[in-house]
Amino acid sequence: MPETLCPTCKTPLPGNALYCINCGSRTGTGDSRAVDAGPDIQTRLAKALGPKYEVRRLIGEGGFAQVYEVFDTDLQRRLAVKVLKPDIAWSAGMLDRFRQECRSIARLSHPNILAIHFVGEGEGLIYYAMPFVEGESLSTVLRRTGALSVDRALGMIRPLLEALAHAHSQGLIHRDIKPDNIMLETSTGRPLLVDFGIAKRLDGEGHKTQTGFVVGTPQYMSPEQALGQGDVDARSDIYAVGAVLYQMVTGTPPFEGASSQEIVGKHLSEPAPIATAKNARIPMWLSDIIVRCLAKRPAERFQSAAMLLDALNAGRQSGSQDPVSAERVARKLQTDEATVVLPSAERPRASTKAPVGQGGSQAAAGKPAPSRARKHVPMVLFLGLAAAAGAWLLLGKPPVLVVQNRLVEPIKVVLGAETFQVPPGSSSERKLKGKGPLVAQWYLVRPIGPNNQPLGVELQGSLSDSAPAGQLTFEVGASSGDKPVFSPLISNTTDQPLEITVNAGTVTATPCQCRVNPGATHARIGYYPLFLNSSVQASTPSGATATFRDLGPQVDRTAGTVGLRFEAKDFPK
Repeated sequence: MPETLCPTCKTPLPGNALYCINCGSRTGTGDSRAVDAGPDIQTRLAKALGPKYEVRRLIGEGGFAQVYEVFDTDLQRRLAVKVLKPDIAWSAGMLDRFRQECRSIARLSHPNILAIHFVGEGEGLIYYAMPFVEGESLSTVLRRTGALSVDRALGMIRPLLEALAHAHSQGLIHRDIKPDNIMLETSTGRPLLVDFGIAKRLDGEGHKTQTGFVVGTPQYMSPEQALGQGDVDARSDIYAVGAVLYQMVTGTPPFEGASSQEIVGKHLSEPAPIATAKNARIPMWLSDIIVRCLAKRPAERFQSAAMLLDALNAGRQSGSQDPVSAERVARKLQTDEATVVLPSAERPRASTKAPVGQGGSQAAAGKPAPSRARKHVPMVLFLGLAAAAGAWLLLGKPPVLVVQNRLVEPIKVVLGAETFQVPPGSSSERKLKGKGPLVAQWYLVRPIGPNNQPLGVELQGSLSDSAPAGQLTFEVGASSGDKPVFSPLISNTTDQPLEITVNAGTVTATPCQCRVNPGATHARIGYYPLFLNSSVQASTPSGATATFRDLGPQVDRTAGTVGLRFEAKDFPK
């Protein structure tokens, strides 16, 4: 029989094949009558099942199979029966493996795995029956609502990971985890992992899929699976979970393209995208977990579903779960929220003001609060060295990322699967691996207070370039994140410990939850939102206060620092 090529993936197929065994696409060849094979398959399925079952309707169709609603008249229950499309060029070996794998899957017993009731064949069809689920797929939910909240996404992904851990413990991997294969039961909201139809046993050579037979869905397919490697294991499922989790919290898959080949190429070569670069409300710890799931090399991912579940549980218990977005900060800057005048009960202002941090207190110096806060400066400063880039391109050398940290605290940079720190006032270089755009994320490493809690606010930003070449230099400073910030450096020349409140008397007032002891010089208490009328107030144990006001114009624009010296004479007796 003459061969034809799949129009999508160019796999050689028998001339009469209507569907590609590699990607499931229609070939446009073969007997044209088979294109309308739905009713014929339904009739054949009814005969194969026998009079005890009533085949009601076609409820779904994919590249490889059709799903029918079937009513079991004996037990009075609804079933979903999946039928392999008979027009696909299935080989005898593939069908035999499918039968054996269905029997293995039928032995799985977990509340978040859609069970298989029975496997059968007849009338030239091979099929299996599952419980009928009243609900909708996760893909339908995402199309309707867009990105989910972190709480809702984690509420779904945790039980699915438990189900996956159970399947892996039984020697089965799924290999096609995607939103279409996650069902949400209407009555309970319970997530169900469905369609282990292309699952593979982890033990036994007789059950291993042949090398080069690629199955899966491009948007969620691990690099090793896309390459058709024969040693695909449970870590491929971890990759797919990371891709699904990324889509759940951002609204889109991690990689998209005009064709399956383009998407697969991005999985193979482009760095894992940073979720917080797309949605600043996603906690840093969750973004880090997703990046690790999407590592190109299986050894760099979480090694099991249980390990991933532990990481999610630990992350949920750490730090802030609701970072402030750039949109919210911009909204604050455009309203009176940011410029509330300090109460008139504060100590009177002095007629003169001394330079900040150079003897004497400026606690009473400054100007009346302005009616508007200063505009938010751009988040990222990108310095492109065109001449150097041209030279590097000519020499064929990989581009180099240079991160310059102008802050007084360290920053952590997430670049693909790698995470590194840049100390304050220094820089760090990294050669970029592979081709494609640069997407990295940086986070402030906040100082730790006496209660073992991080001081100040979270600060983060992105480093990106669509066509990196040569030396790419990014400067991270106080205006590089999603909000303008400043770091008060407190010197205490009194004989009492001081409690510090930043932006005292305004809706943005933030106690630093720290104590600056006597004799401290330029004590760091973290970064805080900066406005033209920002203030820093110190309180003694007896309740006396002194306040530096209207600090906005005096803050160093690069490091965000301002030195503040509190003396005994600043506090009224």
